[in-house]
Amino acid sequence: MNRSELKSEISEIMKIFLPAKYYALDFQFICQLKYNNPVVYRTYQYFFERIIHSISVSLILDLCILFNNKEKFSLDRLCNKIMQDYNKSELNTYLSLDDFNLLCRPLKADRINLIFNKIKNTRDEYYAHLDRTRTPFDLIKVSGKEINELISVAEQFLKQLELTYFGNDVKFDLSDGELGYKFVTHLDEWNKYREKYGLLQ
Repeated sequence: MNRSELKSEISEIMKIFLPAKYYALDFQFICQLKYNNPVVYRTYQYFFERIIHSISVSLILDLCILFNNKEKFSLDRLCNKIMQDYNKSELNTYLSLDDFNLLCRPLKADRINLIFNKIKNTRDEYYAHLDRTRTPFDLIKVSGKEINELISVAEQFLKQLELTYFGNDVKFDLSDGELGYKFVTHLDEWNKYREKYGLLQ
């Protein structure tokens, strides 16, 4: 694999990774609404619950693509493609094969595999199709912390690839406006106004 091919692969993987990262942020934000802004959450509870479910499904599907080595644009498959004939590749001039193996190691950690297996079972038995015989959901339920672990590993790997082979110090953060969470503040202000003055006629 040369740098041009690597750039193309990273570009495709980013189309999966970036939505997953932002879904994880949105999921965390909306779940915290129950405690941080309970009035708004209860007022629009059914809507927020549908959003949480939709985000969960999309997030699980995207993480399965990123961490399943059978998927065309998985991180593990990218590592394997890069390693093919690595010593003869121009990539070798930027990072040795041994150091590249170290870079890939967190993706193959037992902890990451454990979390991925829970996510894969959730996708296979609940989200892609609802199996008649399936693992009890409590046994494969994935926590927000576990989701963040996968996102963090993927993010660090992609950032390191960009920095090492292209000299790009990429940031994946969104501004407040892009996140859009201020809409909750406006809903809260509207609720307070309505309580004080009633509905406008």
